[in-house]
Amino acid sequence: MTSAILRRPRGEAGNATGERKQGPRRLLTRVAVFAVIAAVPPLLFDDYWVFMSAQVLAFAIATLGLDVLYGRTGQMSLAHASFMGVGAYTTYLVSSLGYGLAVQLAAVAVVSLIAALVVAVPTLRLSGLRLALVTLAFGELLAWVVRNTTDLTGGTQGASVDPLIIGQLDSSEPLHAYLIALVPAAIATALAAHLGRTQLGRRMLAVRDTELAAESVGVAVSRTKITAFLISAVYAGVAGWLYAAITGFISPPDFDLFASVYLFVAVVIGGAGTVVGAWLGAAYVVLVPELFTLAGQPNLYPIVGGALLAIVALLVPDGIVGLGRGAWRRARRVRDAQEGAT
Repeated sequence: MTSAILRRPRGEAGNATGERKQGPRRLLTRVAVFAVIAAVPPLLFDDYWVFMSAQVLAFAIATLGLDVLYGRTGQMSLAHASFMGVGAYTTYLVSSLGYGLAVQLAAVAVVSLIAALVVAVPTLRLSGLRLALVTLAFGELLAWVVRNTTDLTGGTQGASVDPLIIGQLDSSEPLHAYLIALVPAAIATALAAHLGRTQLGRRMLAVRDTELAAESVGVAVSRTKITAFLISAVYAGVAGWLYAAITGFISPPDFDLFASVYLFVAVVIGGAGTVVGAWLGAAYVVLVPELFTLAGQPNLYPIVGGALLAIVALLVPDGIVGLGRGAWRRARRVRDAQEGAT
């Protein structure tokens, strides 16, 4: 089974040729769908919901990164929001020194990689709950550092982040923030989608299914897990960079354990192992709490979120995407049956 993941059987060569022929058309279709969806917020929503949509774009990058780690490699992390915090506070420090986009992104990537290595290398032999506990410890340590370095990070009072200026675009403006976030979100989505077609992506799936079988067919399990952790951390760091630029203010509660749990819930509810699921999960964790707040019932969100997670885990383990795929397959079976009857 594992070897089938790593290489395509010879008998499927004809199917592969057909897929290559359909590739450009399928790509254009997906780009067109993405463009249409991306055009909806600035055309139909007011500034407030455009601002919220920009946050969805930032969190989509974070959930895509967590999906690489959990949905595709099977490694559970309760510190993903902490890596967002690494990116956000790095952005705050670098921007306060007057540096622009290029230096900010480079610093975020480097610091995120270093932080990921600090966590990933000592935990190579861990997985499941034990790995989750180690990442939880990292998140708590980072929160302690931020709270106790007031002169550097603003401590518990938080810190105001300088807006990101790119040409005529200013991230303090909702529409500009949305347009700025749209580009990295599109790039992150394209890279995550392409990952599944690469040898690295297949190795990740093999490790997720069973590490022992993956190792028996030549997969470097430790290297694959570290690579997944690094990719996930960089995604989260970039998401933190965008979040800081969009909101203009960061504080420790933005990146605490609860934020990490919400990101994990987003991946599970949306559909682990799928790009669309990561996007649906991001929209859920950003927009649903806001709807509860607008309805005057903000305290209900954790209860509803927990209940929904339990329902999804028990009844729809593949999340919203799996539910949609199941409905589509049933509809096709009904249509085929009707066509056969006629």
